[in-house]
Amino acid sequence: MPSPLRLRLAWLRLLLLWVLGCGLALQAGLLARATREHSQGAAGAQPAAPGFPFLGATFVPDGLAPQQFAGEMARLADAGFGWVRVRLAWDAVEPAPGQWQWATGDALVAAIHGAGLEPVLVLDGSPGWARAAQDQPGAQAALAPPADVATFARFAAAVAARYAPQVRVYQIWDEPNISPHWGARHIEAAGYARLLRAAAIAIREADRDALILTAALAPTADRGHTAQDEVYFVQRLYAAGAAPFFDALALQPFGFGNPPQDPRQQLDVLNFRRAVLVRRAMVAAGDGATPVWLVRMGWNRAYNSPWGAVSPQRQTQYALDALEFAYRRWPWVAAVGWAAQAPALAPGDPLGGFSLTPDLAAAFARWSQGTAQAARPAPPKEPMTPLIAAWVALAAAGTLTVWRGVAAARLLPWRRLRNRYLALPLPARLTIWAALLAVYWWTAWPPLLALCWVVAALLIAAQPLAGLGLTLALLPFHAQHKEFHWVDAVWAVPPAYAALLCSLPALWVSRARLQPTSCSLLWPLRSWRPLRLIALSWGASALLSLGNVWHWPAYARGVWELVVVPLLLFALLRAWPPMRGRRRLLTGALAAGAVAAALAGLASWLRGGGTPADGLLRLVGPTFSPNHTALYLVRSLFLSVGLALTAQGRARRVWLAATAILALALLLTGSRGALLLGLPAGLLTLAALRPALLRRLRHTPRSWRWAGLLIALIAVGILGWLLAPRLLNRASVGERWQVWALTLALWRDHWLVGVGPGGFYWRWPAYLPLNSPLDPNLRHPHMVWLEMAAQGGVLALAWLVAALILGARWLLARRMQLAWVQVGLAAGLVAGLAHGQVDAFQALPDLAAWNWAALALLLAPAEYQPQRAQRTQRAEKKGPEKERPETEGVDSR
Repeated sequence: MPSPLRLRLAWLRLLLLWVLGCGLALQAGLLARATREHSQGAAGAQPAAPGFPFLGATFVPDGLAPQQFAGEMARLADAGFGWVRVRLAWDAVEPAPGQWQWATGDALVAAIHGAGLEPVLVLDGSPGWARAAQDQPGAQAALAPPADVATFARFAAAVAARYAPQVRVYQIWDEPNISPHWGARHIEAAGYARLLRAAAIAIREADRDALILTAALAPTADRGHTAQDEVYFVQRLYAAGAAPFFDALALQPFGFGNPPQDPRQQLDVLNFRRAVLVRRAMVAAGDGATPVWLVRMGWNRAYNSPWGAVSPQRQTQYALDALEFAYRRWPWVAAVGWAAQAPALAPGDPLGGFSLTPDLAAAFARWSQGTAQAARPAPPKEPMTPLIAAWVALAAAGTLTVWRGVAAARLLPWRRLRNRYLALPLPARLTIWAALLAVYWWTAWPPLLALCWVVAALLIAAQPLAGLGLTLALLPFHAQHKEFHWVDAVWAVPPAYAALLCSLPALWVSRARLQPTSCSLLWPLRSWRPLRLIALSWGASALLSLGNVWHWPAYARGVWELVVVPLLLFALLRAWPPMRGRRRLLTGALAAGAVAAALAGLASWLRGGGTPADGLLRLVGPTFSPNHTALYLVRSLFLSVGLALTAQGRARRVWLAATAILALALLLTGSRGALLLGLPAGLLTLAALRPALLRRLRHTPRSWRWAGLLIALIAVGILGWLLAPRLLNRASVGERWQVWALTLALWRDHWLVGVGPGGFYWRWPAYLPLNSPLDPNLRHPHMVWLEMAAQGGVLALAWLVAALILGARWLLARRMQLAWVQVGLAAGLVAGLAHGQVDAFQALPDLAAWNWAALALLLAPAEYQPQRAQRTQRAEKKGPEKERPETEGVDSR
């Protein structure tokens, strides 16, 4: 036993090493950022229009007469610009259907050509006759998209047909990633992709040599309904299948007061080098050959500028530095445009802070003359040696820190501390947990969050089963995650995942201590070899779809949430050494979590929260979706029934009350799939696995049976009358058929191995037709068979069929020996599968975890007797002996 002084020194050393470890983790994050920023956008791209000038400008003609355009174009040509970007407003060109007013457009194009410049036309805005009703009022309504993209396509075709000899470049719309440039609706990249597709096809039919630019995306750090950052918008644009319909991607990397040398490449930082983030997204989508146009970049000198303010001297210097950097270091940039030349704006308009000063114009002219004759240089290659050396040193320091930390931890009296903790009364232990959860809830500092996880792991080590129970109870609260920030990375950690990861060390050590010869997580699967094959093949199926993945972060998240965590939970529940009442305790935790979710939903519903539909205020719950909540509750309802039939006395009354709460919450979700498919399927499973129930009903007095039937019919009639508008609504049925038909098309393109976990969300929008009313943001196809086909192809479908056959055989072979808890688990799984015929089954993280946890608990041994190993050894010495069957929890009636 170490001396008290040595123990205190060990604690102090452990604390110092923890601080050092946090510092090394921070350094690793900063080094990862430096490594990422070392790349300036990966491979280069070929120019979409060979011979097109590199430097251009955006011209704002507001306040000028058409006869003044020629003089302004001459000044831009003298400043060294080679192309001019101007907006051609649809509402001004076609104020009424078929009534064309080309005077302003003709004057602009003629003036640009007369000065020897290349015009870039921005097709933007919509007339009132083409807009949807929701976009009619308001001064900015003209920025809304048309109700029918075909009307915009006709306008684009007319423009291309008129200006084809003079115009090569067309930009389709402007800034659709921020409001109000997408009208009175949520920002939707898939909607813009349909507009882009229609316009690009129309322009190319009128002018085969046309070069199509995407809309110039506005720089923003938001990712919400009224603004989406450029990176996410571009990713969704590729998901919608827009790549074939543009020749270059347009960006607006304003400096926002930051110098162009600012190396930060972060979503929450608005600066010039932000463009690299979008370029990486293009390369990740397999579109590295498409160039980028920086159609508007610059620094503003107006004091009231929303783009940040700099002095005129810095404006000139920053502009030249940015231009030189893009020209020499970014080969994937085909053109750079100055933000705005607006000579006639009203005084005080901050846009005028971009207009050319004599010094700025002269600087641009000198730069253009200096690069006019020389070929564009290849970007320099910076050595990676310093970064590699830094990573090696960091790895060595981390290894040393962990080594010394383990050495210090070994000196501490962990067993004595565990015994002291277990000796505390229950209120004291609950107080410790409450304090820990309070700190965890309120803190956002990463070192303190990590320390909370360490403390939770130590507490769970004292009572390992509590960790599994907490994990199961927290499954329905997946959306209530905790964000863990590590330099640029942000991880959303659901509470159940945090509890599971904190439980891993304790469960592994406990199993190794109790059964040292079989501490592998795959050991429990040996008791039923087909089960092992089913579990392992589900994990392998996720790897087979690697070839069809393009959005790797989504794939990694899908594999983690839908494969790794569910299988890890399954393996832990199967591998944990059995003990008396284990299954009932853990199934109770699983059901208690559902009851807590139902109570949270009911409390919100009573306060008026929920989603109104068909005259019914639908209960939402912690998942923020009525259907999602119903998917979880319909499974848990039958589990609660099984627990109620297993328990006795007060415990039975508690579980009957829990069943009533779950049933009420499920009813208020108004989910037709749960009420019309899930509930009947679960009840039929109960009857099939417990035929004694039907026999008992036959032996009850006939009057009681008729009375029960009458009450049931009255209850069903009342519920049917209350829910009739919801149950009889056919609109969503038609939408589901369309979703299924389009998902079949997706599956035909990836029929063998599918698109992988999490891949449906990033493939689905590309299959939507023009003007489709379907949601482009679906995460699953709302049918279990198509869910499996889309995710894993034919192999996943074969896996599902095999799992169902093996599961049915296992249940039917043991139905007379099943405990009520097992019957409830089986009924819950069948109810979820039935509901999955019109909704998700395993495509949502909490449902996937519930399914595999229920399967593990269903197959768990009923009782663990510590003397069993000794009896087995004695039996081997004495010879074969008939063992009594285990009956704990089994209905013996």
